[in-house]
Amino acid sequence: MHRVKRSHWTPKTVIAIALFACLLVGMTPASGQEEAESVKIPTVYRDAYKITLKGKADANGTFSMVFKPQGGDGTELTVNVVKGMGAKAIARDLSKELTLAAGANYKVKHNDQKVVVKRANQKQPTFAIEMSNQQITGVSIMIGKN
Repeated sequence: MHRVKRSHWTPKTVIAIALFACLLVGMTPASGQEEAESVKIPTVYRDAYKITLKGKADANGTFSMVFKPQGGDGTELTVNVVKGMGAKAIARDLSKELTLAAGANYKVKHNDQKVVVKRANQKQPTFAIEMSNQQITGVSIMIGKN
């Protein structure tokens, strides 16, 4: 009788082959899945914006916005927030920064927890205000139409 040689795989070999197979499966996209494309949110230009703040800062932080006249370059502004700072104080600081960013062509008014930005006259272009960075907790910032 002839002896048949059987190859015996060691547990290390089996694990290595299994890991390699898992890597191959993980690298190939599953059927129906596509690469995630970056979504560009459209810029909305308006005659006026109202920014409403609520809450109280849980810790020190900052938030940044971009003021952009239609057809012009955007100006980024940053507001520093100290722990315990309330919505009224943050709105006051935001109105100061927006006044500098917007310039004389736009009116910025601060009222309690709200900041309203409008065109100074109808000849000025519409504008957009967008959030670019937020690193504060405990405070909500809502940007909407006036």
